[in-house]
Amino acid sequence: MENFSYNLPTNIVFGQDQIKNLKTLLKKEKVQRMLLVYGKAAIKKLGIYDYILEVAKDLDIAIFEESGVAANPDMKSVLSGQKIVQDQNIDFILAAGGGSVIDCAKAIALSYKLKASEVWAVFMHKQTFEEALPLGTILTLAATGSETNGNTVISYREIADKRSVASQKLVPKFSIIDPSYTLSVPKHHTIAGSIDMMMHIFEQYFSPTLHTSTSDYMSLGLLKSIIENTEKILAKKDSYAVRANLSWAATLALSWLLQQGKTGDWASHRLSYPITVDYGITHGYALAIIQPAWMKVMLDKNPDVMAPRLAQLGQFLYDINDAQAVIKQIMETFKTFGAAVTFKEANVDLSEEAIKRMAEKSVALGPVGNVVKIDQSLAEAIFRTAKA
Repeated sequence: MENFSYNLPTNIVFGQDQIKNLKTLLKKEKVQRMLLVYGKAAIKKLGIYDYILEVAKDLDIAIFEESGVAANPDMKSVLSGQKIVQDQNIDFILAAGGGSVIDCAKAIALSYKLKASEVWAVFMHKQTFEEALPLGTILTLAATGSETNGNTVISYREIADKRSVASQKLVPKFSIIDPSYTLSVPKHHTIAGSIDMMMHIFEQYFSPTLHTSTSDYMSLGLLKSIIENTEKILAKKDSYAVRANLSWAATLALSWLLQQGKTGDWASHRLSYPITVDYGITHGYALAIIQPAWMKVMLDKNPDVMAPRLAQLGQFLYDINDAQAVIKQIMETFKTFGAAVTFKEANVDLSEEAIKRMAEKSVALGPVGNVVKIDQSLAEAIFRTAKA
C-alpha cells in the first residue's frame, strides 16, 4: 500500500424524510442568496422543489434558479448559471437531482470568479481556479457518487467534447440522500446507475499497487451488493431496502475511500466520453461497452496486474478464476442488466475514421490510465476490440 491522507468533509444525511434537515443545514452555512440547480420535472413531482422554497422563505434566503439541466450536462447550462451567480451575488449553490445536476452545479461553483471564456479552459487544464462557491446536494438518483466528491464532468456539445475537473474545492458541504426518491427513477436510468457504480469500483480495483487487500475486499463486497440489488429490481422485487443499499453503494463507490493507499486507473471513463458525445449513449451504458474491451487489452498488455485481480474478482463474484472467463461473465452480467457490451450490439457501425476520432479525443490531454499508459494507438486498439 501507498501512504495517504483521506478526508471526507461532506456531511452525509442519509435516509427517508431526511430533507427535513435542510433548514438546519442551510442555516449552518449562513446562506443568504442561493442558486437552485435542477433538471426538469422530477424534483417537483417528488415535492422537493416546494419544500426548498418553503425552507428558503422561512430562512429569508433569496433564491434563484438554473433549471432544465440535461443528462451529460452542457456548458450552456454552466455559463447560464455562472451569469446568475455573478449578476445576483450568489453565496451558495444547492443542487437537487442526480449526478448530472450536481456536476453542473460544481462547474458553476468553480466559475464564479472567472470570465465566461475561461471556464472551458479549466476543463482543458489550461486555466486554474482559486476559489469555488460552497454547495450542497439533494440526491434523487443512485449512480455517480458526485454527492461526496470534488469531480465534475461537463459536455461541450458545440464543439463535440466532454471533459472533467477534480478538486477538493468542489466537494459538497452536505448531501441529503433519501433512497425513496430513487424508487420512481425509470428502469433505463436505474440500470445505467448500477453499471456506473460498478465501473467506479473497477477503476479503483484494477490497480498496479500491490498488497491492497483491505481496499480490494471492500470493492468486491460493494460489487456483490450492487449486482444482487440490481437483480432484485429486475426480478420485480424492488423496495426501499433495495434502493437504500444501492444508494449507499453509489456513494461509497466514488467517495475515494476505495482508492486510498493505491493508484487507480480511470482510462475507461476517459475513453467512454467520446462515445456519449458522438453517439448519445448514456454514460453507464457507454462504460459497459468500453470496460470489457479495456479488460481484454490490459490483460494482454499487463497480465501481471490483470490476471490475479480478475481471478480474485471472479472467484468472489462468480466462483470462477480464469481471467478470460471472468471477463466474459462480467459481460454476461451487463447483458442481464439489458446493456449492450459491444458497439455492434448498441447498433453503432463503428468505422475506422470514428475509431481514430474517438481515440484522438480520449488522449488529447496526454496518455490515460495507470495499469498501462494508453496512447492513441492503444486507445484505437481498445475501440476496435469493443467493435464486435
